[in-house]
Amino acid sequence: MTLPRPPRRFVRLVLALRVCWLAPVTLMALAYAGYTLLSVLHLMRFNAAAAFPAFLNSLFGLALAAAFVYFTWRMWRKTWDMLTDRIIPEPSAPFWQAAWIILAVILPLLVVWPKVQDLQRYGGEGANKGALASLRIAAQEYKDARGSWPSGPEELVKAGLIRAVPVLWDKRGAGFPHPPTSSVSSSSAPGDTGGWAYSVAGDSAPLIFIDCTHADSRGTAWSYY
Repeated sequence: MTLPRPPRRFVRLVLALRVCWLAPVTLMALAYAGYTLLSVLHLMRFNAAAAFPAFLNSLFGLALAAAFVYFTWRMWRKTWDMLTDRIIPEPSAPFWQAAWIILAVILPLLVVWPKVQDLQRYGGEGANKGALASLRIAAQEYKDARGSWPSGPEELVKAGLIRAVPVLWDKRGAGFPHPPTSSVSSSSAPGDTGGWAYSVAGDSAPLIFIDCTHADSRGTAWSYY
């Protein structure tokens, strides 16, 4: 049975309500997709083994973002069909569009925003661990080329093995226990300075770790890695 064509004013009301929730949801979907894509590209700069768990989490977020964008595209297509009279809105349409407006406000608070925070944390943790692996690899390359271990990360910079001492905790909104820093201490035991610890003892390999006693998202102290 074909529904009777409703008044044009009714259709405009339904379209206006629909755009009220669909426009912000679309912006959220695009922002989420852009952020997850940048997270994946950022993690690809670091050692694959060290950043692999965070990389998987970011890929999952990217797949979720793709589904989110596809959903908004389908909704805009349906909106266009309604605007061009290919779809006739039902009498209950204003109620459902108003419900969508409420859901569009609650959805980011309950689902999207916590996921964004998780991705920020996973991305930052992957960057920290990738930077740690890069320092250790560079120290080994220095030893292989010169026959001795570098006295500190600054020697790796001078040798051209790294561009600069990596910055730790460089991810806003990730809830890290320390502010961004690239400071280096010579401590051989964790002191929770939040920076790098680089300890040289004789001819043995230097002890390089992140000087933080707080736990990461897996419950492991940063100084353990």
